[in-house]
Amino acid sequence: MGTSEKDRALMKNSKKICSSLLLLLMTACVVSGCGISRGSKNKLKFAMFGGNNWDVAVQDSYEVMENVIERFERAHPDVEVVYETGVLKDDYSEWLSEKILSDDAPDVMAVSKTDFDRFVDLDILQNLDDYVNDDTEFNKSAIYSAALETGKINGSQYALPIETIPYLMFVNKSLLSKENIAIPGNDYTFEDLYDICSKVTKDTDEDGLLDQFGIYKYSWRDAAAANNAVLFSEDGKSCNFTSTELKDAIKFMNSLELLNEGQTVTQEMFDEGKVAFMPLTLAEYRTYKTYPYKIKKYSDFQWDCIAMPKGPDGDNKSRIDTLNIGMSSMSVNKDIAWEFMKFLTTDENVQLELYKETPAASVLPSVMESDEAEKVIEDGEEDADQLVHSSMISDTIKNGSAELRFEAYEGAMNMADSEIMSLIASGLDIDIDSSMRDIQTKVTDYINRF
Repeated sequence: MGTSEKDRALMKNSKKICSSLLLLLMTACVVSGCGISRGSKNKLKFAMFGGNNWDVAVQDSYEVMENVIERFERAHPDVEVVYETGVLKDDYSEWLSEKILSDDAPDVMAVSKTDFDRFVDLDILQNLDDYVNDDTEFNKSAIYSAALETGKINGSQYALPIETIPYLMFVNKSLLSKENIAIPGNDYTFEDLYDICSKVTKDTDEDGLLDQFGIYKYSWRDAAAANNAVLFSEDGKSCNFTSTELKDAIKFMNSLELLNEGQTVTQEMFDEGKVAFMPLTLAEYRTYKTYPYKIKKYSDFQWDCIAMPKGPDGDNKSRIDTLNIGMSSMSVNKDIAWEFMKFLTTDENVQLELYKETPAASVLPSVMESDEAEKVIEDGEEDADQLVHSSMISDTIKNGSAELRFEAYEGAMNMADSEIMSLIASGLDIDIDSSMRDIQTKVTDYINRF
């Protein structure tokens, strides 16, 4: 039986309908992600706590980072950065640990100093050595070496710095002027500082109690860094708390404490103009300048920032603190995560923006030594004699001392802190050799557990 004209027409229409359905199905697959993706983006989760790493007052920190993220997304239109916000610094560590335990770790995350060693030990952070060494676009020499070192453990890079701060010496110019004492130059020594502190420490109202003091908040870690004391071996397997450099630093700290005759020096005393010296981080310096009521509430004394004093075996060297970011070892977007980390750390426009809007310094010398950076630090200054130059901050960071990191570092330093601070606070003329041998034994026993 032959095929009728009607049947042939139906078959032809059926083929057209099938072709149309197939085209619609292919189109749907493309739009929904089947086959070649069209319009979809790679999502990169980024976690950063609110506020800032330095515990000082700042403006909206989220807005700053959102602007940086928007700039990255414009340069990488196939990437959407999911910025996880709303967690304060004090709650961040617990929040981040819960994320990691629930297999929801961010691809890129801010890493606190207290979490850093633990995260490396648990293989939570990606080892970045291959990225650092193989990416020809990444120039590690463009970053302050001291800042970069803070992201290393046992010689391997696990994090990159995005902000850094040096410690500077804050000096009450008015008090020194009243006592006819010149502000020390930037090459002054332990001996010079002690001499000034001994002259200004006194009972000014003759009531039998000291009411004017030399220094507040200066720590044994500051003195150790300025005397080139090396506390641990590079691999963290041994410690050296009996070195001449460290013992001289502790002796110096003890001599400063003895000047106070058992009285406790406080922040309020400095704010009231009764203390000559106090170390501040750059973040604190910038906050004091921005919020002068913290001082002017009590007094109108003038102040300045100078370098730290140098020990007999050291230099006018400051400790360096850094905010680091790391990559999750479980990330499925590691190449994109690296690009984002590199963008935050090495892009000069990003680093300048962070320097303008946060209280820390850029991690790039090229930014800190620029004319734009100088304008940032000048903002709000009223007295040219009080000016701290951005280039001076850069020199301080270049000469800065980074903490050596290893698995047991945080616990070992907490133990050493407790022992040494108790020793100094005792107010006694201590037997330094015997005391440091005891501390050496305790810290060695601790790190041998790991």
